Amino acid sequence: MESYIFKNLLPRYLIMTGLGRKGETFIECPFCHKAQVRLFHKEGYIQGRTSRISAGAKITYYKVPDSYKVLENCPNCGKTASEIQKALDEDIPKRSHRERIERLKQAGLPTRIVS
Repeated sequence: MESYIFKNLLPRYLIMTGLGRKGETFIECPFCHKAQVRLFHKEGYIQGRTSRISAGAKITYYKVPDSYKVLENCPNCGKTASEIQKALDEDIPKRSHRERIERLKQAGLPTRIVS
Protein backbone atom coordinates (compact mmCIF):
# COMPACT_ATOMS: atom_id res chain seq x y z
CA MET A 1 0.00 0.00 0.00
CA GLU A 2 1.37 3.40 -0.97
CA SER A 3 2.01 5.89 1.78
CA TYR A 4 -0.31 8.85 1.34
CA ILE A 5 0.04 12.29 2.82
CA PHE A 6 -2.88 14.16 4.34
CA LYS A 7 -5.76 11.75 3.81
CA ASN A 8 -5.04 10.54 0.28
CA LEU A 9 -4.60 13.97 -1.32
CA LEU A 10 -1.44 13.14 -3.27
CA PRO A 11 0.89 10.16 -3.10
CA ARG A 12 4.30 10.85 -1.57
CA TYR A 13 6.22 10.10 -4.79
CA LEU A 14 4.18 12.71 -6.70
CA ILE A 15 4.85 15.46 -4.15
CA MET A 16 8.60 14.95 -4.29
CA THR A 17 8.78 14.97 -8.09
CA GLY A 18 11.80 16.99 -9.20
CA LEU A 19 12.45 18.52 -5.80
CA GLY A 20 16.11 19.37 -5.43
CA ARG A 21 17.23 18.55 -8.96
CA LYS A 22 19.35 21.44 -10.02
CA GLY A 23 22.68 21.94 -11.66
CA GLU A 24 24.62 23.21 -14.61
CA THR A 25 23.78 22.02 -18.10
CA PHE A 26 24.42 22.98 -21.72
CA ILE A 27 21.99 24.05 -24.46
CA GLU A 28 22.60 25.21 -28.00
CA CYS A 29 22.53 28.94 -28.60
CA PRO A 30 19.00 30.06 -29.66
CA PHE A 31 20.51 32.51 -32.17
CA CYS A 32 23.22 30.64 -34.09
CA HIS A 33 22.28 27.01 -33.14
CA LYS A 34 25.95 25.99 -33.37
CA ALA A 35 27.67 26.64 -30.04
CA GLN A 36 26.86 25.22 -26.61
CA VAL A 37 25.97 27.74 -23.87
CA ARG A 38 26.31 26.87 -20.18
CA LEU A 39 23.31 27.56 -17.92
CA PHE A 40 22.01 26.75 -14.46
CA HIS A 41 18.76 24.76 -14.52
CA LYS A 42 16.46 24.17 -11.56
CA GLU A 43 13.74 21.64 -12.30
CA GLY A 44 10.12 22.43 -11.48
CA TYR A 45 8.38 20.67 -8.62
CA ILE A 46 5.06 20.40 -6.81
CA GLN A 47 4.82 22.32 -3.54
CA GLY A 48 2.11 22.32 -0.91
CA ARG A 49 0.90 25.40 0.91
CA THR A 50 -1.15 25.15 4.11
CA SER A 51 -3.87 27.61 5.07
CA ARG A 52 -5.36 27.37 8.53
CA ILE A 53 -8.69 28.58 9.91
CA SER A 54 -10.72 27.68 12.98
CA ALA A 55 -12.45 24.81 11.16
CA GLY A 56 -9.14 23.16 10.25
CA ALA A 57 -6.36 23.28 7.73
CA LYS A 58 -6.40 22.98 3.97
CA ILE A 59 -3.40 22.09 1.84
CA THR A 60 -3.27 23.42 -1.69
CA TYR A 61 -0.72 22.04 -4.15
CA TYR A 62 0.71 24.04 -7.02
CA LYS A 63 3.46 23.55 -9.58
CA VAL A 64 6.60 25.64 -9.38
CA PRO A 65 7.93 25.99 -12.96
CA ASP A 66 11.45 25.27 -14.18
CA SER A 67 13.92 28.11 -13.88
CA TYR A 68 16.97 28.86 -16.01
CA LYS A 69 19.89 31.24 -15.58
CA VAL A 70 22.38 31.66 -18.41
CA LEU A 71 25.95 31.67 -17.07
CA GLU A 72 28.06 32.59 -20.10
CA ASN A 73 28.01 34.36 -23.46
CA CYS A 74 27.87 32.50 -26.77
CA PRO A 75 31.43 31.90 -28.02
CA ASN A 76 30.32 31.60 -31.65
CA CYS A 77 27.96 34.54 -32.36
CA GLY A 78 28.97 36.79 -29.43
CA LYS A 79 25.47 37.24 -27.92
CA THR A 80 25.57 38.20 -24.25
CA ALA A 81 24.11 36.07 -21.47
CA SER A 82 21.31 38.60 -20.89
CA GLU A 83 20.27 38.46 -24.56
CA ILE A 84 20.21 34.66 -24.47
CA GLN A 85 18.23 34.73 -21.20
CA LYS A 86 15.70 37.11 -22.76
CA ALA A 87 15.33 34.84 -25.81
CA LEU A 88 14.70 31.83 -23.55
CA ASP A 89 12.13 33.74 -21.48
CA GLU A 90 10.26 34.98 -24.57
CA ASP A 91 10.11 31.46 -25.99
CA ILE A 92 6.97 30.85 -23.92
CA PRO A 93 4.01 32.36 -25.80
CA LYS A 94 2.08 34.97 -23.81
CA ARG A 95 -1.45 35.58 -24.99
CA SER A 96 -3.27 38.86 -24.68
CA HIS A 97 -6.70 39.18 -23.08
CA ARG A 98 -8.42 39.37 -26.47
CA GLU A 99 -6.69 36.20 -27.67
CA ARG A 100 -7.86 34.35 -24.54
CA ILE A 101 -11.45 35.55 -25.03
CA GLU A 102 -11.40 34.45 -28.68
CA ARG A 103 -10.12 30.99 -27.71
CA LEU A 104 -12.90 30.68 -25.12
CA LYS A 105 -15.54 31.67 -27.69
CA GLN A 106 -14.18 29.16 -30.22
CA ALA A 107 -14.31 26.44 -27.57
CA GLY A 108 -17.99 27.27 -26.95
CA LEU A 109 -17.55 28.42 -23.36
CA PRO A 110 -19.55 31.36 -22.03
CA THR A 111 -17.66 34.61 -21.66
CA ARG A 112 -20.30 36.40 -19.56
CA ILE A 113 -21.92 35.36 -16.33
CA VAL A 114 -25.66 36.03 -16.30
CA SER A 115 -27.41 36.11 -12.95
